[in-house]
Amino acid sequence: MTLCGIFDGHNGPSTSSILSLSLPTAVLQALDHLFSSSTSLSEHDPSLSPSEQGQDHESLEHSEHSELGSPPTPTRPSDASIDRAIKSAFLAVDKSLITDSLHAALSHPTPRSAHTTRTLAPALSGSCALLSIFEPATRQLRVALTGDSRAVLGRRIVDPSTGKERYEVHVLSEDQNGYNPKEVERMSAAHPGETVSEKGRVMGWGMSRAFGDALTKWSLEDQERVRKECLGDRSYSNIKTPPYFSAEPEITTTQVREGDFLVMASDGLWESLTNAEAVGLVGVWLRENKVSRKRGASTSNSFMQGSNSGVGEREVVRPGAKPIERDDLPVELEAQDKTVRYRSWRAEKKFLNVDDNVAVHLARNALGGADRELTGALLALTPPRARRFRDDISVSVIFFD
Repeated sequence: MTLCGIFDGHNGPSTSSILSLSLPTAVLQALDHLFSSSTSLSEHDPSLSPSEQGQDHESLEHSEHSELGSPPTPTRPSDASIDRAIKSAFLAVDKSLITDSLHAALSHPTPRSAHTTRTLAPALSGSCALLSIFEPATRQLRVALTGDSRAVLGRRIVDPSTGKERYEVHVLSEDQNGYNPKEVERMSAAHPGETVSEKGRVMGWGMSRAFGDALTKWSLEDQERVRKECLGDRSYSNIKTPPYFSAEPEITTTQVREGDFLVMASDGLWESLTNAEAVGLVGVWLRENKVSRKRGASTSNSFMQGSNSGVGEREVVRPGAKPIERDDLPVELEAQDKTVRYRSWRAEKKFLNVDDNVAVHLARNALGGADRELTGALLALTPPRARRFRDDISVSVIFFD
């Protein structure tokens, strides 16, 4: 299994810092247990049918052995059981952050201590989580989302009318926020008579699901105890019947083809770029940078240059700095550009292709693109004023060969 994650924190970095380490580990452990259990079941009773072993015929045909099981067997858990294991891992990690930390803090001999403050920090902070799980044996890509980050897949095609390469856009996640009618309906049903969403914000926040954010989850009684005994924060005035937020992810599964790529990014990128623009910009980067990749899956993100652990290698020829028009992107653009940042900057959307790292390439074009002076101005802003003009951006691009 190959995992890649985006962990977009808010109200401090404590939750996202822990998630970046604990969530991938928890998911891998859950899947390891599931695959091992499935293997053990098959070995102990080979007469069981695929459905009795918790798998279907289609998944059996597409997988010659379990990636995690040892030794390899033809047994593979069903797609539904894999999704359940991933969801259980997400919820277990959040329980550790929210419930276990609360009990540890309130039972500590000295609740007002540095130890208690550190224990509660990941609960009182918060984070979204976007996790992709790629299974090479079946070429299945799962995307699990809690929050308002987004995953978009680009697929290379040849335009029959022109013979030129273009890219299809496949959105693999659905933002969980106040603009999502299904999320508003779900939360309104759970809290009848309350206003859970207003002007696109849920209980005052941009997302409707998250890890941490204990003040949307703890009971009011526990919140008051933490405030009095552990230097906790006051309850939000609009919190009446917690819990509101959940860390349960929504999961999609996609069959990956050779040449596909995946863009994973926090909402800061999508405030500036549409799904099609992001895919088209990667397409331009691949074409104009004359990329040559060896077989494997490589990952590029805004904090790392080059390939990921040697699993893929790229040779890049840096192009010039000619501005790129939106209409020149090798993709069918959306009928309407609903992004907000370029309009708020009163800037025209034009792009550049000057970066060796494709994720940095996307981040640059989300922060001014061809307007280098605007990019410099936005990057020169410091908190808290910077938040009025740009959100933090985390982005990874994964290539599948």
